[in-house]
Amino acid sequence: MINRNHTILFLIFFALCALKIDGMNLLHRPYDTLLIPEIYLDRCFELAFWAEAGVRPARGYNEHDNLVNPLAIYQCNQDALAMLNGFPANSLQTQLRTALNATEDGVRGHLCLNGKLNLDFGGAFGARWYFLPHAWITALLPIYKVDLSDVTITDLTQNVTAADMRVKQQLIQNLNTIVGQLGNNLSLAGWKRTGFGDLNLLCEFLFNFPQERPLLKNVEIDGRCGLTLPTGKRAAEDKLFAFPFGYDGAVGILFGAGLNVALGDQFIAGFDVQLLHLFGNTRSRRIKTAFDQTDLLLLAKADAYKDYGLTQRFNLFVQGYRLFGGGLSLLVGYQFLKHGDDHLALDGCEFSSLIANSAASLEEWIVHSVEFNLNYDFARHCPDSWAAPQASLFARLPFSGKRSVAFTTVGVMLAVDF
Repeated sequence: MINRNHTILFLIFFALCALKIDGMNLLHRPYDTLLIPEIYLDRCFELAFWAEAGVRPARGYNEHDNLVNPLAIYQCNQDALAMLNGFPANSLQTQLRTALNATEDGVRGHLCLNGKLNLDFGGAFGARWYFLPHAWITALLPIYKVDLSDVTITDLTQNVTAADMRVKQQLIQNLNTIVGQLGNNLSLAGWKRTGFGDLNLLCEFLFNFPQERPLLKNVEIDGRCGLTLPTGKRAAEDKLFAFPFGYDGAVGILFGAGLNVALGDQFIAGFDVQLLHLFGNTRSRRIKTAFDQTDLLLLAKADAYKDYGLTQRFNLFVQGYRLFGGGLSLLVGYQFLKHGDDHLALDGCEFSSLIANSAASLEEWIVHSVEFNLNYDFARHCPDSWAAPQASLFARLPFSGKRSVAFTTVGVMLAVDF
């Protein structure tokens, strides 16, 4: 009976993953069914480890599916004048805005932010307990090391009018100091962050239905349900684009199912659908205080309840299974990942929830990617051994998206069943 390569682990990225951007496939999700150990239904336990790294800096996709720097996925440039709008009349932000005495002309006070976002390491530990013949409990804990480097700020303000000169001298030239003092310690510098992702606890099942037909040999149905628990590193609200390594303190519940068919002895094809619902949570978040503000220059922070949109993931794959009479399998898959609109509800009345919800970072995001997985089943050569080892080489190539950031990565998986 053929047991197709099924899921365990990762992800990252990442969506991450966030940057105060929730639109990412930066970090592997631990239940990605395209990255897999082989399932041995006659074993009791499994231990697994995954490791991957980005082969180049992350790529960003804006709302029109154009390839951009990760710091430009929401707006092509940032508005330093607008960041001072929407504050009380006696605030330091409004006093500076009045002193500048400069109108918005589409260029004055605007600047381009660019940087290199790197996934230095993404890993995960996994364990399975086969408590029933066709069902098991899985625990998965990711860990990541990510950095933002080479951050540059390009001033777009012209040198034409007196207002241009005031904005350059009083605002742009002192921008890092001003956003730190007036923006609750907001920093526009690069950073390095290392930490765990969210713990995943899943109940998975798999059933095979052998077929006595010339071409169709087996039909396999698999599924999962479980929780994501908030053990991951939270978003750093005072750092530029510093995304959470999980779902930013939110608890999630997921459901997924797939159908796979064996066509002949060495060819498998199938699809998988998964839905993730995140329960809303309240924490201090950076918010817009004026409609014309841009998402990376937000000076205000407020306690806000976040109602998360539904995350949908669809996988399609074909696989050459146990090729050349051995334990080698090659899978090629397509993944569509979409997260719906998020919504904020502010706890206080100082700022407007309507304005806060106009942020582009709260709108839906999409990632399209192709994944490759080359797996070798060493257990095929030692069927009576007490241990069944296997290994995989995998790669993930994002090629399109919307308001999202994605890494091109390569990695390895090692697993042993007992």
